[in-house]
Amino acid sequence: MKRFSSRSAAFATLTLLGLGASTILTGCFEKGEKGRDCTPKGGTCATAAVVVDLSKKTGCGLVLHLADSTYLVPTGATWTNFHPKAGDKVLVGYTKVKKHGCGTDSTKAGCSAGPLVELGCISTNTTTTAGAN
Repeated sequence: MKRFSSRSAAFATLTLLGLGASTILTGCFEKGEKGRDCTPKGGTCATAAVVVDLSKKTGCGLVLHLADSTYLVPTGATWTNFHPKAGDKVLVGYTKVKKHGCGTDSTKAGCSAGPLVELGCISTNTTTTAGAN
């Protein structure tokens, strides 16, 4: 019987130490300001754009061309999960990405076509224009 109670105490101690360590480590990761700055704020898909391929011109690959003739170089999971192709008309919400942060695609970091942006949302633009007939 004495052996049983010493094993129980040792197991309980190890369990408490393990739970305490995991709680402390989790708290450390959540306190970082970096994660808060990197969350895309562009959650409303309100900016119309056309997907264009600039691989031959600048080597940037697929980028977004806005109505005001500017280009945006999209990054992030929202963009890669969308599977865009040249000519797609889309609505996007985005946040400009600061240099060296937020897990940007390093292959696009040197793209000179326009600013790097992380998409908060993207959807296909199904509205037709007045001259589309």
